[in-house]
Amino acid sequence: MPESSVAAPFTEPYFQNPYPTYEWLRDNHPVHPVTVPGTDVRVWLVSRYDDVRAAFTDERISNDATWATKEFREAGLVLGAGGDIDRSMSTVDPPAHTRYRRLVASTFTAARVQHWERTVKEIVDRLLDDLRPGGVVDLLDRFATPMAVSVICEVMGIPSADRKSLREWGDVIFTADPARRGEAVDAAAALAGYIRELIAVKRNDLSDDLMSALILAHDGEGLTETELVASCAGLVIAGYETTIGLTGTAVLTILDNPQAMRELRDDPSLMSAMVEEVLRYDGAATTSLWRFAKEDIEIGGTRIPAHDALFLLIGSANRDPRQFADPDTFDLHRVTKQSLAFGHGIHRCVGAALGRLELRVSVAAVLERFSGIELAVDRNEIRYKPLVGIRGPMSLPLILRP
Repeated sequence: MPESSVAAPFTEPYFQNPYPTYEWLRDNHPVHPVTVPGTDVRVWLVSRYDDVRAAFTDERISNDATWATKEFREAGLVLGAGGDIDRSMSTVDPPAHTRYRRLVASTFTAARVQHWERTVKEIVDRLLDDLRPGGVVDLLDRFATPMAVSVICEVMGIPSADRKSLREWGDVIFTADPARRGEAVDAAAALAGYIRELIAVKRNDLSDDLMSALILAHDGEGLTETELVASCAGLVIAGYETTIGLTGTAVLTILDNPQAMRELRDDPSLMSAMVEEVLRYDGAATTSLWRFAKEDIEIGGTRIPAHDALFLLIGSANRDPRQFADPDTFDLHRVTKQSLAFGHGIHRCVGAALGRLELRVSVAAVLERFSGIELAVDRNEIRYKPLVGIRGPMSLPLILRP
Protein backbone atom coordinates (compact mmCIF):
# COMPACT_ATOMS: atom_id res chain seq x y z
CA MET A 1 0.00 0.00 0.00
CA PRO A 2 1.53 3.38 -1.00
CA GLU A 3 2.12 5.10 2.34
CA SER A 4 2.60 8.46 0.63
CA SER A 5 -1.04 8.61 -0.43
CA VAL A 6 -3.09 6.64 2.10
CA ALA A 7 -2.67 5.29 5.62
CA ALA A 8 -1.97 1.63 6.26
CA PRO A 9 -4.90 -0.08 8.01
CA PHE A 10 -4.99 0.02 11.81
CA THR A 11 -2.46 2.83 12.20
CA GLU A 12 -3.04 6.21 13.84
CA PRO A 13 -3.68 8.10 10.56
CA TYR A 14 -6.12 5.35 9.54
CA PHE A 15 -8.06 5.68 12.80
CA GLN A 16 -8.28 9.43 12.26
CA ASN A 17 -9.68 9.05 8.75
CA PRO A 18 -10.04 5.56 7.24
CA TYR A 19 -11.96 6.67 4.17
CA PRO A 20 -9.01 7.38 1.82
CA THR A 21 -7.69 3.92 2.70
CA TYR A 22 -11.09 2.39 1.98
CA GLU A 23 -11.19 4.10 -1.41
CA TRP A 24 -7.71 2.86 -2.29
CA LEU A 25 -8.63 -0.68 -1.27
CA ARG A 26 -11.87 -0.69 -3.28
CA ASP A 27 -10.11 0.63 -6.39
CA ASN A 28 -6.86 -1.35 -6.19
CA HIS A 29 -7.13 -4.38 -3.90
CA PRO A 30 -10.78 -5.00 -2.94
CA VAL A 31 -9.74 -8.15 -1.05
CA HIS A 32 -6.44 -7.34 0.63
CA PRO A 33 -4.32 -9.21 3.23
CA VAL A 34 -2.78 -7.35 6.18
CA THR A 35 -1.17 -8.41 9.45
CA VAL A 36 -3.07 -7.89 12.70
CA PRO A 37 -1.12 -5.35 14.82
CA GLY A 38 1.05 -6.99 17.45
CA THR A 39 0.78 -10.45 15.86
CA ASP A 40 1.86 -12.45 12.83
CA VAL A 41 -1.76 -13.29 12.01
CA ARG A 42 -3.06 -12.53 8.52
CA VAL A 43 -6.52 -11.07 8.01
CA TRP A 44 -8.19 -10.36 4.66
CA LEU A 45 -9.93 -6.99 4.27
CA VAL A 46 -13.04 -7.12 2.07
CA SER A 47 -13.93 -3.59 1.01
CA ARG A 48 -16.54 -3.47 -1.80
CA TYR A 49 -20.25 -3.33 -1.01
CA ASP A 50 -21.33 -6.31 -3.12
CA ASP A 51 -18.51 -8.51 -1.79
CA VAL A 52 -19.17 -7.52 1.82
CA ARG A 53 -22.91 -8.11 1.52
CA ALA A 54 -22.40 -11.49 -0.14
CA ALA A 55 -19.81 -12.56 2.44
CA PHE A 56 -22.26 -11.85 5.27
CA THR A 57 -24.49 -14.65 3.93
CA ASP A 58 -21.84 -17.02 2.55
CA GLU A 59 -22.20 -20.34 4.39
CA ARG A 60 -18.55 -21.10 3.65
CA ILE A 61 -17.60 -18.26 6.00
CA SER A 62 -18.05 -18.75 9.75
CA ASN A 63 -18.19 -16.53 12.83
CA ASP A 64 -16.94 -19.45 14.92
CA ALA A 65 -13.26 -19.17 15.88
CA THR A 66 -12.92 -22.95 16.03
CA TRP A 67 -12.41 -22.62 12.25
CA ALA A 68 -9.46 -20.25 12.78
CA THR A 69 -5.81 -21.12 12.40
CA LYS A 70 -3.80 -22.25 15.41
CA GLU A 71 -1.79 -19.01 15.17
CA PHE A 72 -4.97 -16.96 15.38
CA ARG A 73 -6.28 -18.77 18.44
CA GLU A 74 -2.92 -18.58 20.21
CA ALA A 75 -2.67 -14.82 19.55
CA GLY A 76 -5.52 -14.16 21.99
CA LEU A 77 -7.57 -12.31 19.41
CA VAL A 78 -10.93 -13.82 20.39
CA LEU A 79 -12.20 -11.93 23.40
CA GLY A 80 -13.28 -14.33 26.10
CA ALA A 81 -11.90 -17.37 24.27
CA GLY A 82 -12.50 -20.40 26.41
CA GLY A 83 -14.82 -18.45 28.71
CA ASP A 84 -18.50 -17.65 29.03
CA ILE A 85 -18.49 -14.95 26.34
CA ASP A 86 -16.86 -17.27 23.82
CA ARG A 87 -20.17 -18.84 22.75
CA SER A 88 -22.33 -15.78 22.28
CA MET A 89 -24.97 -15.68 19.56
CA SER A 90 -22.62 -13.73 17.30
CA THR A 91 -19.93 -16.43 17.37
CA VAL A 92 -21.89 -19.58 16.51
CA ASP A 93 -23.25 -20.93 13.23
CA PRO A 94 -26.50 -22.69 12.34
CA PRO A 95 -28.18 -24.82 13.51
CA ALA A 96 -27.18 -23.65 17.01
CA HIS A 97 -27.40 -20.01 15.92
CA THR A 98 -30.91 -20.45 14.50
CA ARG A 99 -32.36 -21.57 17.84
CA TYR A 100 -30.23 -19.10 19.76
CA ARG A 101 -31.25 -16.06 17.72
CA ARG A 102 -34.92 -17.00 17.63
CA LEU A 103 -35.05 -17.08 21.42
CA VAL A 104 -33.05 -13.87 21.91
CA ALA A 105 -34.92 -11.98 19.18
CA SER A 106 -38.25 -13.01 20.74
CA THR A 107 -37.40 -10.89 23.79
CA PHE A 108 -37.14 -7.72 21.65
CA THR A 109 -40.93 -7.26 21.47
CA ALA A 110 -42.66 -4.17 20.06
CA ALA A 111 -44.08 -3.39 23.51
CA ARG A 112 -40.64 -3.61 25.09
CA VAL A 113 -39.08 -1.33 22.44
CA GLN A 114 -41.90 1.18 22.99
CA HIS A 115 -41.18 1.10 26.72
CA TRP A 116 -37.49 1.63 26.03
CA GLU A 117 -38.27 4.86 24.17
CA ARG A 118 -39.76 6.33 27.34
CA THR A 119 -36.75 5.11 29.31
CA VAL A 120 -34.27 6.62 26.85
CA LYS A 121 -36.10 9.97 26.85
CA GLU A 122 -36.05 10.11 30.65
CA ILE A 123 -32.33 9.34 30.79
CA VAL A 124 -31.50 11.84 28.03
CA ASP A 125 -33.53 14.63 29.63
CA ARG A 126 -31.96 14.02 33.04
CA LEU A 127 -28.44 14.17 31.64
CA LEU A 128 -29.14 17.29 29.58
CA ASP A 129 -30.58 18.98 32.66
CA ASP A 130 -27.14 18.66 34.25
CA LEU A 131 -25.34 20.41 31.38
CA ARG A 132 -24.69 24.10 31.98
CA PRO A 133 -24.82 26.19 28.79
CA GLY A 134 -22.13 28.76 28.20
CA GLY A 135 -19.01 26.88 29.21
CA VAL A 136 -17.14 24.09 27.48
CA VAL A 137 -18.79 20.68 27.81
CA ASP A 138 -17.33 17.36 26.67
CA LEU A 139 -20.46 15.81 25.22
CA LEU A 140 -18.99 12.31 25.31
CA ASP A 141 -17.94 12.40 28.95
CA ARG A 142 -20.98 14.27 30.26
CA PHE A 143 -23.70 12.91 28.00
CA ALA A 144 -23.01 10.15 25.46
CA THR A 145 -21.11 7.80 27.78
CA PRO A 146 -23.41 8.01 30.82
CA MET A 147 -26.40 7.75 28.48
CA ALA A 148 -25.08 4.57 26.84
CA VAL A 149 -24.26 2.98 30.19
CA SER A 150 -27.55 4.04 31.79
CA VAL A 151 -29.69 2.85 28.88
CA ILE A 152 -28.10 -0.59 28.59
CA CYS A 153 -28.28 -1.03 32.36
CA GLU A 154 -31.94 -0.01 32.49
CA VAL A 155 -32.77 -2.25 29.54
CA MET A 156 -30.90 -5.23 31.00
CA GLY A 157 -31.92 -4.60 34.61
CA ILE A 158 -28.43 -3.93 35.99
CA PRO A 159 -28.42 -2.12 39.39
CA SER A 160 -27.26 1.50 39.45
CA ALA A 161 -24.57 0.71 42.01
CA ASP A 162 -22.81 -1.59 39.53
CA ARG A 163 -22.65 0.82 36.59
CA LYS A 164 -19.23 2.20 37.47
CA SER A 165 -17.75 -1.30 37.22
CA LEU A 166 -19.54 -1.87 33.94
CA ARG A 167 -18.05 1.31 32.48
CA GLU A 168 -14.56 0.34 33.66
CA TRP A 169 -14.82 -3.14 32.14
CA GLY A 170 -16.12 -1.68 28.90
CA ASP A 171 -13.22 0.76 28.63
CA VAL A 172 -10.70 -2.07 28.98
CA ILE A 173 -12.53 -4.54 26.75
CA PHE A 174 -12.45 -2.10 23.84
CA THR A 175 -8.78 -1.18 24.16
CA ALA A 176 -6.84 -1.32 20.90
CA ASP A 177 -3.43 -1.63 22.57
CA PRO A 178 -1.98 -5.07 21.69
CA ALA A 179 -0.05 -5.02 24.97
CA ARG A 180 -3.34 -4.89 26.90
CA ARG A 181 -5.08 -7.83 25.22
CA GLY A 182 -4.62 -9.88 28.37
CA GLU A 183 -6.34 -7.16 30.41
CA ALA A 184 -9.20 -7.09 27.92
CA VAL A 185 -9.68 -10.85 28.25
CA ASP A 186 -9.62 -10.52 32.05
CA ALA A 187 -12.19 -7.71 31.91
CA ALA A 188 -14.45 -9.83 29.70
CA ALA A 189 -14.15 -12.70 32.18
CA ALA A 190 -14.98 -10.34 35.06
CA LEU A 191 -18.04 -9.07 33.20
CA ALA A 192 -19.20 -12.62 32.48
CA GLY A 193 -18.69 -13.59 36.13
CA TYR A 194 -20.70 -10.59 37.26
CA ILE A 195 -23.51 -11.40 34.82
CA ARG A 196 -23.61 -15.00 36.05
CA GLU A 197 -23.98 -13.81 39.66
CA LEU A 198 -26.64 -11.26 38.71
CA ILE A 199 -28.63 -13.93 36.87
CA ALA A 200 -28.65 -16.04 40.04
CA VAL A 201 -30.03 -13.08 42.01
CA LYS A 202 -32.61 -12.16 39.38
CA ARG A 203 -34.06 -15.65 39.25
CA ASN A 204 -35.63 -14.89 42.62
CA ASP A 205 -36.85 -11.44 41.58
CA LEU A 206 -37.78 -11.37 37.90
CA SER A 207 -38.98 -8.06 36.44
CA ASP A 208 -39.82 -6.53 33.07
CA ASP A 209 -36.25 -6.20 31.83
CA LEU A 210 -34.37 -7.93 29.06
CA MET A 211 -32.24 -10.10 31.33
CA SER A 212 -35.35 -11.43 33.07
CA ALA A 213 -36.88 -12.22 29.67
CA LEU A 214 -33.74 -14.12 28.70
CA ILE A 215 -33.78 -15.99 32.01
CA LEU A 216 -37.33 -17.09 31.28
CA ALA A 217 -36.22 -18.28 27.84
CA HIS A 218 -33.40 -20.24 29.48
CA ASP A 219 -35.62 -21.79 32.11
CA GLY A 220 -38.03 -22.86 29.40
CA GLU A 221 -35.14 -25.05 28.21
CA GLY A 222 -34.39 -22.70 25.36
CA LEU A 223 -30.92 -21.49 26.33
CA THR A 224 -28.16 -23.27 28.20
CA GLU A 225 -26.64 -21.51 31.21
CA THR A 226 -23.51 -20.66 29.21
CA GLU A 227 -25.61 -19.33 26.33
CA LEU A 228 -27.63 -17.23 28.77
CA VAL A 229 -24.53 -15.64 30.29
CA ALA A 230 -23.00 -15.10 26.85
CA SER A 231 -26.22 -13.53 25.53
CA CYS A 232 -26.51 -11.06 28.39
CA ALA A 233 -22.81 -10.16 28.40
CA GLY A 234 -22.80 -9.83 24.61
CA LEU A 235 -25.77 -7.46 24.63
CA VAL A 236 -24.11 -5.32 27.30
CA ILE A 237 -20.85 -5.11 25.32
CA ALA A 238 -22.61 -4.45 22.01
CA GLY A 239 -24.73 -1.67 23.51
CA TYR A 240 -21.86 0.24 25.06
CA GLU A 241 -19.02 1.51 22.88
CA THR A 242 -21.00 1.63 19.64
CA THR A 243 -23.65 3.90 21.16
CA ILE A 244 -21.04 6.28 22.56
CA GLY A 245 -19.20 6.48 19.26
CA LEU A 246 -22.33 6.86 17.17
CA THR A 247 -23.75 9.65 19.33
CA GLY A 248 -20.53 11.65 19.17
CA THR A 249 -20.13 11.06 15.45
CA ALA A 250 -23.72 12.08 14.72
CA VAL A 251 -23.37 15.43 16.50
CA LEU A 252 -19.99 16.04 14.89
CA THR A 253 -21.33 15.18 11.43
CA ILE A 254 -24.24 17.59 11.86
CA LEU A 255 -21.83 20.33 12.96
CA ASP A 256 -19.77 19.62 9.83
CA ASN A 257 -22.92 20.07 7.71
CA PRO A 258 -24.69 23.32 8.69
CA GLN A 259 -27.40 22.82 6.05
CA ALA A 260 -28.32 19.50 7.65
CA MET A 261 -28.40 21.22 11.05
CA ARG A 262 -30.84 23.83 9.74
CA GLU A 263 -33.04 21.20 8.10
CA LEU A 264 -33.21 19.08 11.24
CA ARG A 265 -34.13 22.08 13.37
CA ASP A 266 -36.79 23.19 10.88
CA ASP A 267 -38.19 19.71 10.30
CA PRO A 268 -37.70 17.23 13.18
CA SER A 269 -39.43 14.54 11.10
CA LEU A 270 -36.07 14.20 9.31
CA MET A 271 -34.53 12.66 12.44
CA SER A 272 -35.12 9.11 11.23
CA ALA A 273 -33.44 9.97 7.91
CA MET A 274 -30.56 11.48 9.90
CA VAL A 275 -30.13 8.21 11.79
CA GLU A 276 -29.92 6.15 8.59
CA GLU A 277 -27.52 8.55 6.90
CA VAL A 278 -25.19 8.79 9.91
CA LEU A 279 -25.13 5.00 10.08
CA ARG A 280 -24.12 4.89 6.42
CA TYR A 281 -21.86 7.93 6.25
CA ASP A 282 -19.77 7.40 9.39
CA GLY A 283 -21.23 4.53 11.38
CA ALA A 284 -19.75 3.20 14.60
CA ALA A 285 -19.15 -0.35 13.33
CA THR A 286 -16.32 -0.10 10.80
CA THR A 287 -15.75 -3.84 10.42
CA SER A 288 -17.61 -7.07 11.00
CA LEU A 289 -16.62 -9.35 13.83
CA TRP A 290 -13.96 -11.90 12.96
CA ARG A 291 -14.98 -14.22 10.12
CA PHE A 292 -13.19 -17.39 9.07
CA ALA A 293 -13.04 -19.30 5.80
CA LYS A 294 -14.26 -22.86 6.39
CA GLU A 295 -12.66 -23.95 3.10
CA ASP A 296 -10.67 -22.40 0.28
CA ILE A 297 -12.90 -19.67 -1.15
CA GLU A 298 -12.74 -16.88 -3.71
CA ILE A 299 -14.02 -13.35 -3.12
CA GLY A 300 -13.76 -10.70 -5.81
CA GLY A 301 -11.36 -12.86 -7.79
CA THR A 302 -9.01 -13.35 -4.83
CA ARG A 303 -8.39 -16.77 -3.30
CA ILE A 304 -8.59 -16.98 0.48
CA PRO A 305 -7.16 -20.14 2.07
CA ALA A 306 -9.22 -22.24 4.46
CA HIS A 307 -9.10 -21.09 8.11
CA ASP A 308 -7.82 -17.60 7.30
CA ALA A 309 -9.52 -14.68 9.05
CA LEU A 310 -11.54 -11.97 7.31
CA PHE A 311 -12.76 -8.50 8.21
CA LEU A 312 -15.74 -7.28 6.23
CA LEU A 313 -15.16 -3.52 6.02
CA ILE A 314 -18.63 -2.14 6.71
CA GLY A 315 -17.36 1.44 6.72
CA SER A 316 -15.89 0.98 3.25
CA ALA A 317 -18.95 -0.79 1.84
CA ASN A 318 -21.16 2.06 2.99
CA ARG A 319 -19.03 4.55 1.02
CA ASP A 320 -18.82 2.44 -2.14
CA PRO A 321 -19.83 4.56 -5.18
CA ARG A 322 -20.91 1.36 -6.91
CA GLN A 323 -23.82 1.27 -4.46
CA PHE A 324 -24.31 4.87 -3.28
CA ALA A 325 -24.31 7.96 -5.48
CA ASP A 326 -21.94 10.66 -4.21
CA PRO A 327 -21.11 8.49 -1.16
CA ASP A 328 -18.82 11.00 0.56
CA THR A 329 -21.66 13.52 0.88
CA PHE A 330 -23.90 13.55 3.95
CA ASP A 331 -27.40 13.68 2.45
CA LEU A 332 -30.56 13.65 4.57
CA HIS A 333 -32.62 13.02 1.44
CA ARG A 334 -30.66 10.05 0.14
CA VAL A 335 -32.86 7.59 -1.75
CA THR A 336 -30.66 4.48 -1.55
CA LYS A 337 -30.53 3.50 2.13
CA GLN A 338 -29.42 -0.12 2.09
CA SER A 339 -26.42 0.40 4.35
CA LEU A 340 -24.71 -2.49 6.09
CA ALA A 341 -24.27 -0.61 9.37
CA PHE A 342 -25.91 -3.37 11.41
CA GLY A 343 -24.59 -6.19 9.26
CA HIS A 344 -26.64 -8.42 6.98
CA GLY A 345 -28.11 -11.89 7.03
CA ILE A 346 -28.51 -14.17 10.02
CA HIS A 347 -25.96 -12.28 12.12
CA ARG A 348 -27.55 -8.88 11.61
CA CYS A 349 -27.46 -6.93 14.90
CA VAL A 350 -30.40 -8.03 17.03
CA GLY A 351 -30.34 -4.70 18.90
CA ALA A 352 -30.61 -2.50 15.80
CA ALA A 353 -33.98 -1.06 16.85
CA LEU A 354 -32.58 0.05 20.20
CA GLY A 355 -29.49 1.57 18.57
CA ARG A 356 -31.59 3.59 16.15
CA LEU A 357 -33.88 4.67 18.98
CA GLU A 358 -31.04 5.94 21.16
CA LEU A 359 -29.50 7.95 18.32
CA ARG A 360 -32.79 9.49 17.20
CA VAL A 361 -33.90 10.48 20.71
CA SER A 362 -30.51 11.77 21.90
CA VAL A 363 -29.70 13.94 18.86
CA ALA A 364 -33.24 15.33 18.69
CA ALA A 365 -33.07 16.29 22.36
CA VAL A 366 -29.67 17.98 22.02
CA LEU A 367 -30.85 20.09 19.06
CA GLU A 368 -34.09 20.97 20.81
CA ARG A 369 -32.42 21.89 24.09
CA PHE A 370 -29.64 24.10 22.73
CA SER A 371 -30.13 26.81 20.11
CA GLY A 372 -26.40 27.16 19.61
CA ILE A 373 -23.91 24.29 19.36
CA GLU A 374 -20.32 24.72 18.23
CA LEU A 375 -16.98 23.02 18.64
CA ALA A 376 -14.79 24.46 21.37
CA VAL A 377 -11.63 23.42 19.48
CA ASP A 378 -10.49 23.37 15.88
CA ARG A 379 -12.03 20.53 13.90
CA ASN A 380 -8.62 18.95 13.25
CA GLU A 381 -8.04 18.67 17.01
CA ILE A 382 -10.79 16.06 17.34
CA ARG A 383 -9.03 12.72 17.81
CA TYR A 384 -10.60 9.33 17.19
CA LYS A 385 -10.26 6.25 19.36
CA PRO A 386 -7.68 3.76 18.05
CA LEU A 387 -10.18 0.90 17.83
CA VAL A 388 -10.07 -1.66 15.02
CA GLY A 389 -13.79 -2.31 14.65
CA ILE A 390 -15.51 0.71 16.20
CA ARG A 391 -15.22 4.37 15.21
CA GLY A 392 -15.87 7.37 17.42
CA PRO A 393 -14.16 10.49 18.77
CA MET A 394 -12.22 10.37 22.04
CA SER A 395 -13.87 13.55 23.22
CA LEU A 396 -16.22 16.18 21.85
CA PRO A 397 -15.73 19.57 23.56
CA LEU A 398 -18.65 21.83 22.72
CA ILE A 399 -19.95 25.27 23.58
CA LEU A 400 -23.70 25.03 24.16
CA ARG A 401 -26.10 27.97 24.17
CA PRO A 402 -29.70 27.80 25.43
